[in-house]
Amino acid sequence: MAHQAHAIPWHALADNLKYLHCSPRNHGVTNLYLRKTKAQKQVKELRHFVRGFVRALEDYVSVERKKYNETPVAPEEDEILIPDDRVRRIARTALLQKGSATVGSIAVSHSLDDITSCPLDSILSPYERSTKRFMRDTETNEGDMFSEAREACELTKNMLMYGEMDALFRLAAHPQVRFYRLWHEDHYANSHGFGLYKLVQAALKAYICLNIITIKPELWDTASRDALIATIAAYQHMLLDCTGMPYGYMCDAHTYPHREFFGIPRGVFRFEYDDTRYGRWQKQHLGTQSIPELAHDSFRNIHIPSKRDIPVVINLLGKKGLPAELALQIMELAEYVPVGRLPVRDDPFHKDNADELKQYLGYCWKLLVRMDMLSKAGVHGRKLDWEAEVMDALYALFDMPCKTVFQTVESWHEDWDFSNRMRKRVFAMDEPSK
Repeated sequence: MAHQAHAIPWHALADNLKYLHCSPRNHGVTNLYLRKTKAQKQVKELRHFVRGFVRALEDYVSVERKKYNETPVAPEEDEILIPDDRVRRIARTALLQKGSATVGSIAVSHSLDDITSCPLDSILSPYERSTKRFMRDTETNEGDMFSEAREACELTKNMLMYGEMDALFRLAAHPQVRFYRLWHEDHYANSHGFGLYKLVQAALKAYICLNIITIKPELWDTASRDALIATIAAYQHMLLDCTGMPYGYMCDAHTYPHREFFGIPRGVFRFEYDDTRYGRWQKQHLGTQSIPELAHDSFRNIHIPSKRDIPVVINLLGKKGLPAELALQIMELAEYVPVGRLPVRDDPFHKDNADELKQYLGYCWKLLVRMDMLSKAGVHGRKLDWEAEVMDALYALFDMPCKTVFQTVESWHEDWDFSNRMRKRVFAMDEPSK
């Protein structure tokens, strides 16, 4: 069953999507495409899905927001917003972002002992945790990106991922903290891959794509899922968007929970968001190649261990006469550790992965809820246009350029819009909603 099935009209979207294998009309791309039906009926059903999705999100946010202080007090300029115990809580991702938690090209987890003994200042300095830092790094300057803004953005993502909402609400209540300045790279001239929007896009695409597949049994039943799901362009786009990054490893904090779920080490996929030569090549090959063929060259033909591999290896070493304790030490020295949360890797819809999939979809939903709460918490009167965000996700996943369904309108940086978008997609014959 799809997540939030009681509130979100998933079938209104799923019923309008048809699986086409190597579609000759779409350059041989395998994907879920819009069915051929009456445009007026299709627009009505897709609009019902989008607005139902947004309504469900807003209803959930109204309940969730009551768990926190409704009138947060803006912090003093030198106040430290993240106490020591919370720094320890977010240390793994903070250290990963600083590049101190990788072995070769594969990210590994710090043990609890490592984090406990690690000096706090090497994780986050007092200044990095202070109000002053966020005031300075979200100011309204223009021009080239500066590294401090990227780092503030990554820390904000980190706090959202761990649910540090009280601190974020207090920061948002400060008139000189402008989180909307961290939303998108378009604010700056040289900031490829930068922005809080990456956190939203990744969670939203994963949430929609996986939920749609769960209610289309022709895609996930045991007999067909191996042959079908991994070849779908929407699934491949979602996987690369959630776990890959362009231009090296900058600004990729938002990929951590998704890489942890799917078992994708850092660097396996590169995903170009703009119209670079590599980006055009990649888009052309989604839905025409297998997922391993889309991996970066340095990860070709490399086995990535899963949870199921560990007992197999222990058993093999046991047959050589080694006790289990020694086998574990050997695997540790060889850095042979399982990657990802799924018991059965590369198949999130396997019955043995059901609990992890349910938990993951719930977490993606929480990320959307937290980002919505943060966008509404600021003193600058902005909020996210969720209809536009959902339609962008549908457009990207399911190749929906049909002019009978969508049209693009100019928004010209509307003051109320947290994203400051210059244009957006709306349904045909709709007026932009505020």
